[in-house]
Amino acid sequence: MKTPLITTTIGAFPKPNYVPVRDWFDLSRETGGMNSSETTYQYSKDVEKNKDAHEDLFIRAAREVLDIQIRSGILIPTDGEVRRENYIHYHCRHLSGFDFKNLEHRVLRDGAYETDLPAIRSPISHYNNNYSVHDYSASQNVSSRPVKFTLPGPLTIMDTTADCFYNDRPKLNAALASTINEEVLALVEAGCRHIQIDEPLFARSVEDALDFGMEGLERCFYGVPKSVARIVHMCCGYPDHLDDDNYKKADPSSYDQLSQAIDEAAFDQISIEDKHCCNDLKLLEKFKNKSVIFGSVAIASSTLETVEEVVERLRSALNHIDRDRLIVAPDCGLGLLPAPLAEEKLTAMCKAAAVV
Repeated sequence: MKTPLITTTIGAFPKPNYVPVRDWFDLSRETGGMNSSETTYQYSKDVEKNKDAHEDLFIRAAREVLDIQIRSGILIPTDGEVRRENYIHYHCRHLSGFDFKNLEHRVLRDGAYETDLPAIRSPISHYNNNYSVHDYSASQNVSSRPVKFTLPGPLTIMDTTADCFYNDRPKLNAALASTINEEVLALVEAGCRHIQIDEPLFARSVEDALDFGMEGLERCFYGVPKSVARIVHMCCGYPDHLDDDNYKKADPSSYDQLSQAIDEAAFDQISIEDKHCCNDLKLLEKFKNKSVIFGSVAIASSTLETVEEVVERLRSALNHIDRDRLIVAPDCGLGLLPAPLAEEKLTAMCKAAAVV
């Protein structure tokens, strides 16, 4: 009898409405777009409201989104990033050197969006208060399955902040990677066995990824033992709103351009989109040293995938990669979806992974 394929999620999940912090997905549902600094400005006010009750609400929310994932069949869930207003800026708020009061206006990602960003105005360093340990432990304590913890990667942080100090991209990348490594090692010490660095910018900035980005990723995972899964997520980008068919994505051919460097890099699993872009599955043959987390349901479409269509694509994928190295997941985080639809998509995906 075949062993069912492992299932996981990538990061964000729709926040319950009682969570005290609004995120960019909430903004998208309200306004039809995420290209706003409103949640960045609002965060400080949000966290001060009824502050004493916040921790109970965050734990309640983590339990709720973990329970949904687990009953859907997910074997390695995330906490849904329920504490974060923005998965990138949340990390940066725990570092010195970032200015969140005086934002800088920028046009980003090949003109895909325009907004005001936190600024780097002095050397970046870690406050030595490992927020990740607190957040991970609080979630793991309410989960019956091992929780994966996610962190933004250096190149992606660089893309969504304004550098007004370093003016040296490799140097800034290395500084950010060192702060991430401190969180990663603290997570390892706390017992986390699935740690994911998100680097969607690799797909948009292949040259930077190859020049210094891979080195930064390896720095993030420096000192991590083999007992811990070192995971990298590289998606092609979010739209502004659900069912936006014309949003500007990264070129999926970037996976092919990066494949050799990915396969040689010092991490264990690579997470890629497939539902949105339908890769040439020969791509999987290029990952001889990596497990592949394979995007199998769309995260920005309200259309519910059938079990049969997910099974068909997974069967095709298994013609190009060993069964024990294929992991099934959504393309990216599920924050844009209504929670009931997110659960339906995960359930269909997990049923497919169990029978393929």
